[in-house]
This record gives sequence, C-alpha cells and structure tokens, in this order.
Amino acid sequence: MPLSEREQRMLKELEEQLQSEDPSFASSMQEAPAGKLNVRNLVLGLLVAVGGIGVLIFGISNQWIWLGVIGFLIMGLGVYFATTGGPSGSGSSADGDSGGNGGGGGGGPRSSTPSPSGSFMSGLEQRWEERRRQD
Repeated sequence: MPLSEREQRMLKELEEQLQSEDPSFASSMQEAPAGKLNVRNLVLGLLVAVGGIGVLIFGISNQWIWLGVIGFLIMGLGVYFATTGGPSGSGSSADGDSGGNGGGGGGGPRSSTPSPSGSFMSGLEQRWEERRRQD
C-alpha cells in the first residue's frame, strides 16, 4: 500500500531533519540498505557456525569445557559473519532525490519544528501530537 502524499511529505521532512542533525548516521543509512545480505558471507558464515557447533559438541562429549567454549565462540563468529552485510559497494543504491528536494512540504508542519537545540525525539513527539490534532 503506497504512502499518501501527506505521509510522503512527512517522511521527507524527517529525512531532512535527520540529515541536518546527524549527517554521518544519515549517510551510513543511505549507503547500506536494510535487508540485503551478501550471499557469499551468508554461506561462509553458516558453514563456520555449523563447524562451531561440531567443535562444541565434540568438546562437550569429551568433557573438554575449554573446547566447548571455543566451539561456542566459533559458532557465534560464524553467525555474526553471516548476518553482517560485508562490503556494500559504493552506495549506488541511495536515492538520487535525497539531496535537493525543493522543500517537499511547503510551510505546513515545518513552521512548528523545534529549534536546533531540541532533540530529534522531541521533534517527533511534537509532530505526532500535531498529526493527532489534525486528524
């Protein structure tokens, strides 16, 4: 279900506010889109995790606690490697319209945004209250 024009405008405003308050976080979110896993990392990570499970079981069956701990660590590293995206290219998946959107929302809710000294969350709370009052 597509977003309404008002919701799209609010989303653009939130993106602009995030970009102005924390540009490094905003750029990192644009570079690595959520949900894209590197298949190579996934397969290798799962193989390492399965190997770690094997070492864990072998260590426990022989009552070598230290080997069981090492197997658990190997298993954890394999899962971590499988779930990290790895190198994510050069950020070519970022939308081209994130920079200069000629003010997508006009002067509506923008006029009541908090001053730069306010926190991001307080701005979101104020917008939520405005939205509830308008609906």
